[in-house]
Amino acid sequence: MPETPGSGSAAPQGVAEAMYDAMLRSDRDTLAALASPGIRIRVTDALPGGGADPGLAGFAALFKKTFHMIESRIETDRLFEEGGQVVAVGRTQGAGNGTGRPFDSAVVHVFTVEEGRIVGFDAYGEDGPITTAIDGTGAPD
Repeated sequence: MPETPGSGSAAPQGVAEAMYDAMLRSDRDTLAALASPGIRIRVTDALPGGGADPGLAGFAALFKKTFHMIESRIETDRLFEEGGQVVAVGRTQGAGNGTGRPFDSAVVHVFTVEEGRIVGFDAYGEDGPITTAIDGTGAPD
C-alpha cells in the first residue's frame, strides 16, 4: 500500500512536499489533515500575525492570515531530512493583497514530522520585503 501524507506511514519529506502542494492550491482541508492536532507553530514576530499559535486552530489561523495579507508562491531550492525534521530552503515571491507591492524573500522552513503528521512548523525568512509589501511602507522591492 503506498504511503499517504498524514497516514502515519508517510516519510517526513513527503509530508513537507504535500504541505507545499496544498499551500499552492490554498487547500485548507489537506493542510489540516497533514497537521497533528497539537501542532506547534512559530513564525517570526516581525511579520504581521507572527508569533506562536498552537494547535490546529492556530495552524488554520496562520494560513488564513497569510492568504488574507499576501498572495505568494514558495519555491524550494533544497529539502533535506534528518531524524524526523525536514528543512526547506527557498524563496517566496508574490505581492501584498492590500498594496499590490511585489516581494521576493528568502525563506527557511523547519518541519518536525511524527507518524506522518506535522507536529512542528518553524518559519524563518527575510521579513523586510514581505512587511513592505503588506503595509506599503519603505522602498519597493
